[in-house]
Amino acid sequence: MRRHRRGLMKRTACLLRIRCGTALSSAALFAATGAAAQNVPAPAVDAAAPVAATDQAQAAAPEQATDGKDIVVTAQFRGQRVQDTPIAITAVSGAALEARAQTSITDIGNFAPNVNIQPAYSSFGSSINAFIRGVGQNDSNFALEPGVGLYIDDIYYGATFGAVFDLTDLERVEVLRGPQGTLAGKNSLGGAVKLYSQKPDGSGDGYAEATVGSYRRIDLRAGFDLKLADDLFMRVSGVSKHRKGFVDRLDYGCVNPGEGIAASPRDGASCKIGTEGDQNLNAVRLALRYAPAGRLELNLIGDYVEDTSSSVAAKLLYADNPNIRSYVAGDPAGGVPFDSRFMTGSKSYTIYNSYSNGGNYTTVFGTPYQVVPGGFTTEPRNEVKSWGIAGTIDYDLGGGFRAKSITGYRKADGYSTTDLDGSPLDLGLNAGSFGYDQFTQELRLSAQLHDLADITVGGFYYDSSSYIRQRVEFPTVLLDFLTDDPISSTSKSLFGHAEFHLGPKLNLIGGLRYTKDRKTYQFSRRNADGSAISGVPLTTNFTVAGLDGLSSTFEGDRVDYRLGVNFRFSDALMTYAQVSTGFKGGGVNPRPYNAAQARSFGPETLTTYEAGFKSDFLGRRARLNGAVFLNKYNDIQLSLLACPDVPCALPANAGDADVLGFELEGNLEPVDGLTFAGTVGYLDFDYRRVDAATGISRDAVAPFVSRWTASGSVEYAHDLGRGRITPRIDWSYYTRFFFNADNGIGSDVPGRSLFNARLTYETADRDWSLSAGVTNIFDKFYYVGKNTNIVGYGVNQGILGRPREFSVTLKRKF
Repeated sequence: MRRHRRGLMKRTACLLRIRCGTALSSAALFAATGAAAQNVPAPAVDAAAPVAATDQAQAAAPEQATDGKDIVVTAQFRGQRVQDTPIAITAVSGAALEARAQTSITDIGNFAPNVNIQPAYSSFGSSINAFIRGVGQNDSNFALEPGVGLYIDDIYYGATFGAVFDLTDLERVEVLRGPQGTLAGKNSLGGAVKLYSQKPDGSGDGYAEATVGSYRRIDLRAGFDLKLADDLFMRVSGVSKHRKGFVDRLDYGCVNPGEGIAASPRDGASCKIGTEGDQNLNAVRLALRYAPAGRLELNLIGDYVEDTSSSVAAKLLYADNPNIRSYVAGDPAGGVPFDSRFMTGSKSYTIYNSYSNGGNYTTVFGTPYQVVPGGFTTEPRNEVKSWGIAGTIDYDLGGGFRAKSITGYRKADGYSTTDLDGSPLDLGLNAGSFGYDQFTQELRLSAQLHDLADITVGGFYYDSSSYIRQRVEFPTVLLDFLTDDPISSTSKSLFGHAEFHLGPKLNLIGGLRYTKDRKTYQFSRRNADGSAISGVPLTTNFTVAGLDGLSSTFEGDRVDYRLGVNFRFSDALMTYAQVSTGFKGGGVNPRPYNAAQARSFGPETLTTYEAGFKSDFLGRRARLNGAVFLNKYNDIQLSLLACPDVPCALPANAGDADVLGFELEGNLEPVDGLTFAGTVGYLDFDYRRVDAATGISRDAVAPFVSRWTASGSVEYAHDLGRGRITPRIDWSYYTRFFFNADNGIGSDVPGRSLFNARLTYETADRDWSLSAGVTNIFDKFYYVGKNTNIVGYGVNQGILGRPREFSVTLKRKF
């Protein structure tokens, strides 16, 4: 580890690298339907196929998808088998997700190589840290852009607010690795995760499912399909998930009487005052589809989500800053220091977190600070309520031409709280509300020119507004202020994609997209009582004086391209090579500490050189796909900790890197019913340039980059005559990664290896099924992320992974 400078201003600068950004409240799959498509794939079949043919292919896809061999994907605007698509893509059917008992988007990284998707720290609400091939975003403030695109039903999510999607009523999941700048647009430079739900077809089918399990888990899921009239179909689906937290929050004063911290008032004799990691979610989705036997198809989707889950469970791992004390008024020297007494053991599911800012403190400037009269108390909360509506019009113009319009609106509001020090003291407490709404419109025109080419051109428009209203409170550095920051963003793009068929085996691919972005961030900084900040040195909030009423704007444009060739040697082997680009949008520094720091930064860009193959053999009982790639990663957005004006945590385009890697995916079915599957991924991240002002060493690696990832499974479906029984074991693995870009002390997240198992019995008619499952079989204690600020105010928290849990699921199909 590199040596850290420990001067007062350095410690203060690190402390002030506050994530007073957006809350990302949890949402189900249904939450995504109201956002708009950002130029993602169109019909599930050929772009020029009539609607009737589209219906047939979509109806066939679930049957094909169950064996994992012939899943139809739409990554290139038309329906293609995975083995015919010259992109590194992992496709998993809804049936396979169910067999694995995977119900959250954070489970997706467990089966795709070089993919890391983890729940984020709760200062951003219920959000995710999504990374593909070493590219992503671990800061979810609205001012910053994600590095992995998220889509549901070809609908783009412009923010990760509410991005912990529930995998309910899905037809398939596609994970595209590598930049998708021409196919999917901005913010997909690492790749894209696309979820596709079941469309209404009027079949009259449905299902109802109930799961009970550890920590009082009760999950209810249901969906049904109806034919309302000729050519008019409806599908309704819903989910309700409830589970108690797996981490106990203890009252420090009760557990440790006589140490200078008073116990909280409570009922009963227990020192337990609550839990973290609770889950409470309800969502419903309604889809209407009009598909007459002709050229037209209309889809209208509406949804509502209410998530009142608690904060993500975070455990204090390091506490060592004796200069910060909770003291008795008038006697700072006799106070309680912030040290290891507040740690509850390295492998226990207990914490001393407090969500109150009562008490008095010494500051890093050596002065007393009394938290009066603005004290407040709250509970660990990660809440979001959202709704959306989306409509698509798909029309066959004839002659091989097709037009499609996708329109959407989504609105979400939430509230979250975070104990940033993980102790009963009050070194840092964030509480606030967040909101986001977006309107999007996309138009596409596709053409199938006989056997010569498949071409798609179009345009995309995105308009969003959001707000951040928080009380940001760090008494040890004299900060206790209110924010009310509106952010507006627009994006416009024109795109084109073409596949030229030079014969039955050889294809050339070209794509181009032009994007123009604008984002404005307006700053509001007021004292906790709403009054204006005086700015007098060494008084509360003096470092942020002068920001109130300021605004800063980013504007820029970008051209992305894709050039590729693929050749099919036989029905069993296809190879491809391509160069593709993508970018993560620029933005505005959301955490300035003076007017000079309220400025914008540019986009980061990626160019990938990739070659791969897709193969089937042993009579299609075996499959092996692979890719090798080199990423040229430029203008990486990093935070500067050394600026002309200190303190600072200023995002800047301060680094370039090379990322070399490979991926393999395979499966084998040696006999009917017995299936083996596995993946492996490798990444070698190497900075070519990094600005010294970031404090980052050339030897560091980007956040959430594991050198190795791997997964495996074995399943055997055995026919009993009167039914079928299927045991299954899944395994996932990744090596160590870092949470912070500087790879600082304590920011490393150790690697882990997890095993899950599931046993399912189905009746002969497949109408009833009963499953028993266990996750984390060996009860591995592990972390999925960190919140590290050891150099700043001497704290390190680990975001806990879930312990071993048991469940039983009963499902009825009708």
